[in-house]
Amino acid sequence: MIHAFSSSHGDPFVGAFAERMLGHITRPFYDMLRQWIYDGELLDPYHEFFVLEQESPTDGASQVDPRRAPATSVWEDKYKLEETLVPSIITEELAKKIFLIGKSLNFIRYGCGDSAWVEAYCKEASRELHYGDTATLESSIDKAYKTTMARLINLMDNKFHLFEHLRALKKYLLLGQGDFIALLMESLSANLERPAGSQYRHTLTAQLEHAIRGSNAQYDSQEVLRRLDARLLELSHGEIGWDVFTLEYKVDAPVDVVITAWASKQYLVVFNFLWRIKRVEFALGSTWRRCMTGARGVLAAVDDKLGRDWKKSRCCMAEMIHFVNQLQYYILFEVIEASWDQLQAAITKTDCTLDDLIEAHTRYLKAITHKGLLGSTRSSATGSREDSFTSQLHHILKTMLAYKDAVDGLYSFSVAEFTRRQELSAKLETRTAQGRWGGGAGLMDKDTEDDLLRSPSPNPIPLAAQKLLNPQGRTDSPFPISNEALMASGASDDQMLPALKARLGELERDFRSRLSVLLGDLAGQPDADMKFLGVVMNFND
Repeated sequence: MIHAFSSSHGDPFVGAFAERMLGHITRPFYDMLRQWIYDGELLDPYHEFFVLEQESPTDGASQVDPRRAPATSVWEDKYKLEETLVPSIITEELAKKIFLIGKSLNFIRYGCGDSAWVEAYCKEASRELHYGDTATLESSIDKAYKTTMARLINLMDNKFHLFEHLRALKKYLLLGQGDFIALLMESLSANLERPAGSQYRHTLTAQLEHAIRGSNAQYDSQEVLRRLDARLLELSHGEIGWDVFTLEYKVDAPVDVVITAWASKQYLVVFNFLWRIKRVEFALGSTWRRCMTGARGVLAAVDDKLGRDWKKSRCCMAEMIHFVNQLQYYILFEVIEASWDQLQAAITKTDCTLDDLIEAHTRYLKAITHKGLLGSTRSSATGSREDSFTSQLHHILKTMLAYKDAVDGLYSFSVAEFTRRQELSAKLETRTAQGRWGGGAGLMDKDTEDDLLRSPSPNPIPLAAQKLLNPQGRTDSPFPISNEALMASGASDDQMLPALKARLGELERDFRSRLSVLLGDLAGQPDADMKFLGVVMNFND
């Protein structure tokens, strides 16, 4: 009311009197304002200022959200802007700047441990503020805003290495460091095939250090490498090492203002998803290389019996490898790299604040999880969790691993067949050398030939075939087959080969049916990149 009298009353005497009154009345307000924007301290015993200090809980952890990191709570929850207390002489935009200046100074002092700079800044820049000098007030606030924001961003970058941590998270948890990930997977592959209960953290840590030393990761700073760790997720019955291994990147205050507990969890979700894709790519690639090498030797020798089966298997594996490669390319480049460019553009702006950093990083992770098929649901009527893209991809990848096991079983069977033929050839040469057959009546009779062909191999059922035919306890074999007869001692080729063919056919049909559903769902997405993913995944286009 008094401000209205001073600015708009028609009587000059009343206006001058109101302005003199305001000079005295607003002095406590401007003292609080000066203390807030130059020292970052709130001196408001009667709760008259428009910045309120939130009361911290005192009765234990029951009132504290465990998902919130301590530094995050200090930045986001310690102070609150009460818009109803903003005086009419302060605009809304100016009030937000004032609030952010004081909050940043307080965070620099207590969160970043740089109270010396705050005190020096206060002595150098502090000036008296009083009513009526609006131009000086606005210029002082603008100058304090720029200085404080620049100092805070500089501390987060140079002292606490925030941007370096963000790059490290992208390199190691989002699989941006390709040589490191490839070497780590190769080093761990044999160990992770064992049951989850037999995994030891010191073994995983040793392999992690080996991958760091053997890749370009060794040139990263120790500040980054000491935060990278290997750990195991919660164990479940029947799981193997692949299912519980994960990488962890540890951050502490005040970096956890930006990389919050929620953000760390999102990074973990994305890493586990990408690691599963990499595992499938690694498994399929290993089997494919072995099959291509064997095609020039062992497999060529049994082509008359298994050539058709191998042709179908190689065609299906080619489709699976194409699917994995396209999915991996899409997530790593179309999603992560594109989102990273947007994050870089946001955090390198000259007027960027810590709130802008937090918001940009949150958008970055949400974009990755949504466009990376980790947060999207199918365009179906149910909208249930089972309809999510994550669930679909999980089943497809699981089927591909089961198919890889089946192909390994077929390869082992082919090697066994090749071995039997070699043994038969050796026995025929031995009989010939003994003169037991030769012209006319010396020719080998049918019964003898059958006996030789049926002579047992030293390994009637190869190990890979046994794993295939007895998938109990394997989480990557979703289609167990009846195997009582097959596992009986001395199982014959007539029993094993049809079972292998049936399993390969069943897995191939399941893969293609699930893929068709996924491609149809991607085609119905509003996002153009997700639609294009459905196009490039289609092996027939």
